[in-house]
Amino acid sequence: MIYTKTFLIQTVDGMIVHDFSFALIEAIRYHNWYYNENVYNYVLSETTDRPKLNSTQYYPLEDIIPIGTVEFVLEYLKKYYIIDNVKPINIPQELMKSEYLKRWVNIHKSETNVINAGDTPIFVKDNTKIKGWANIVKPNGGYPPGEYLISEVVNIDSEWRAFVYNNELVGLQNYLGDFTLFPDVDLIKQMIQDYKSAPKAYALDVGINEKGTFIIECHDFFSCGLYGFADYKLLPIMFISTWNKLINGGYIC
Repeated sequence: MIYTKTFLIQTVDGMIVHDFSFALIEAIRYHNWYYNENVYNYVLSETTDRPKLNSTQYYPLEDIIPIGTVEFVLEYLKKYYIIDNVKPINIPQELMKSEYLKRWVNIHKSETNVINAGDTPIFVKDNTKIKGWANIVKPNGGYPPGEYLISEVVNIDSEWRAFVYNNELVGLQNYLGDFTLFPDVDLIKQMIQDYKSAPKAYALDVGINEKGTFIIECHDFFSCGLYGFADYKLLPIMFISTWNKLINGGYIC
């Protein structure tokens, strides 16, 4: 039996623990039911070991897409594609506009330790690796050498995740704070249109406070919570598109 793609879904102590894994499994079942053939397959695994078709044959490497934590996916990338880092999107240059940020944001590079010489805290996040150094740094506090996204610390009353595919808003879910505060959808759509270098599939996080709706950051579509987003028609191809981008060195696919 031949499948177009096989998703290697991470388990922990034999359990599926991530919301995107549950949703993807249902999407796989939907596709196979809708087309009345095995369009997609999935294998559950505690490890990133390449799954076997039988006792002697492995699934073709080009057909496997790992689904799990950031660490799980990065380990698979390093093991089979010799790729040891994925640069986060954070805030793309096209969206570094005052109407989207509603706070001051800078990219800062340093080869030495840096001290926050200001009189207010700042948010500092690694701009070169996912799950890198990130923290709120108080006045006179420091952070290590590197390239960072640095921003003003602001109040956030509600946080929402927008899901984007082919430059279209395809989902919008509240994930923290007051769910009755709805974001400015027209502003989100304008962000999507301005993000010209965007990958096919990504998540766009926005916050809401007294200044309105503003961008928090963007993520490639892997290892990110769905919070109820479950478009069964789109989920598999969004994961596939992002995986193609990752294995092609970050180039848009």
